[in-house]
Amino acid sequence: ARENFPGRYRIFITKSQAMIITMLLNFLTAFVLTYVVIPPVVRVSVAKNLFDEPNARKLNKTVVPTLGGVAIFIGLNISSIIYLQRMSYDMRFLFAAIIMMLFTGLKDDLLVISAKKKLVVQFVAALLLVLLGHFRLTDLYGLATLTQIPAWAGIVLSTITILFLVNAFNLIDGIDGLAAGISLVISTVLGAWFLMTGHFNHAVFCIALAGSLLAFLRFNIFSGPNKIFMGDTGSLIIGIFLAPMILKFIDLNLAVTGPFHLEQAPLVALALLIVPVTDTLRVFTVRIWHKRSPFSPDMNHIHHLLIKSGMGHLQASSFLVFYTILFTVLALGLQHRLNINLGFILLLTLSFSAVGL
Repeated sequence: ARENFPGRYRIFITKSQAMIITMLLNFLTAFVLTYVVIPPVVRVSVAKNLFDEPNARKLNKTVVPTLGGVAIFIGLNISSIIYLQRMSYDMRFLFAAIIMMLFTGLKDDLLVISAKKKLVVQFVAALLLVLLGHFRLTDLYGLATLTQIPAWAGIVLSTITILFLVNAFNLIDGIDGLAAGISLVISTVLGAWFLMTGHFNHAVFCIALAGSLLAFLRFNIFSGPNKIFMGDTGSLIIGIFLAPMILKFIDLNLAVTGPFHLEQAPLVALALLIVPVTDTLRVFTVRIWHKRSPFSPDMNHIHHLLIKSGMGHLQASSFLVFYTILFTVLALGLQHRLNINLGFILLLTLSFSAVGL
């Protein structure tokens, strides 16, 4: 793009520079919107007694507003709408799924909703994304010796994956900064990859979420009059956003050539999701082993174990965020050295062993 100014001054901006500037503005807009919205949300929560009440199962010992997800929703969606080049077909259904999770989360935070009803809404949202939005797996890169898979198998596997990840993000939201910190890493990595591979609209969404989460972390981590939790509203929105974006990342990578093509995109995806995936698998297994519902609450999550070991909330969250980064770097290094099946086995073994240790 070129703009001419009076006199002899000319400014030349390449297309790539313009995209980077747009992304920075997108990030800042989402950050500012979320940052500005949180204090009024806290005031409304205080006025209406909308708090997260402490109990034996929760680690917080004081009443804290739980509607941080509303601010994340506002920052993510308004900023994305402003900077999207056009509303692509799949983005419409992503917006719809996010709105469904917004109202489901609000009802759960304010009035409480049964796990079955919540799961039904999640299932409908997942089908909407997979069947109409085409957020689905078409190739497994040789995982379990499978490459291209039939359409029906892709639909089933993608729906199950979205449901699992939505609940996994919901389950790790147990201490200050954890769900938001890990999601910030994932959305930043995905946003950078989408931008570098020319998928601008997907990058806009991911970078907007990153900006919103960074603003939220400012109020979530540090104590003060405006401290806030994201609640089920926030964790469900994050889950229903990042799950299909991970599927899109794996699928779009098949057509990417050049330095940003990943030989084993599913392995990188697993590394980015290593904390919610391994923690949820372990907790569900333990609950089923003891003949309990996999959705029954307890204090056996990895963040609970770290807190019991003597870490503070910020220490435990920071540890698991760096844990995610470490596994992601490891996966990027392994994709040219190990078969994808061995890579999956290695990452899962290392992660489960780390939790055991």
